[in-house]
Amino acid sequence: MSGHAWFETHAHVCDAKFDSDRAEVLERAFQNGVKTLVEIGEGPAEWDKALQLSDAYAPSVFWALGLHPYYADQLDEKLWARLKQMSTHPRLVAVGEIGLDYAKCSIPPETQKKSLRSMIEFALEIKKPLIIHCRDAYPDLLPLLRTYFQEHKMEKDRPGVIHCFSGDKNEAEELVNMGFFLGIDGPLTYPNSKKLREAVADIPLDHLVLETDCPYLPPQDFRGQRNEPGYIPLIGRFLASLRGISEEELASTLTRNSFSLFRLKPLSN
Repeated sequence: MSGHAWFETHAHVCDAKFDSDRAEVLERAFQNGVKTLVEIGEGPAEWDKALQLSDAYAPSVFWALGLHPYYADQLDEKLWARLKQMSTHPRLVAVGEIGLDYAKCSIPPETQKKSLRSMIEFALEIKKPLIIHCRDAYPDLLPLLRTYFQEHKMEKDRPGVIHCFSGDKNEAEELVNMGFFLGIDGPLTYPNSKKLREAVADIPLDHLVLETDCPYLPPQDFRGQRNEPGYIPLIGRFLASLRGISEEELASTLTRNSFSLFRLKPLSN
């Protein structure tokens, strides 16, 4: 059990892999010091589930509403109406996950980019931060984001988080200069993650947050198994060691970052 308060910024607890023990998984997370969690509604089939989980576990659980690249071709008028109606929910804290995926997504890149632009405009309209998914697509993502800053549509004040950051050091630095947070996950603990470790080794701590992306990407000690939000302290411990700081300092700083990212007031206890 962790003695620190942690913030899980990206979980998929509504995934079917948790259907048999969802309540127990969340209880383990809370016991391990994960005081706050953001459930990701990444597509139309997940939105209601994420909302309901947030309501059921208030005040510890919040949620995000997005359209993963896998669903980029589904954005029609009916879906827009539903998106806008659900976006007024009081526990909604972000638009995401949205983004580009050129590794495992069969949707054409131009369709993905069109959907991403629409979702960014939507987030700006409702004044919510972005949760951006990017896999093998940084050469397209960065110019797209630059355009929003150049046109002064987006401000460099916590515009969002690059979920499960997997880019290189130069990409990390540019994104941080844009004001983005970088989401750090289990892959940081993998033996072959040298490039990722180098990328985040010198990034200012006030631009990092922790996430599991559960049930995917478990830390090294649980490779091949289902990931859980309760493993956040394991990722945090590894990152603290990498940065040469105490676990307490890292937990405090990154939890504070997470509340800042989602425009939330820190818990009093």
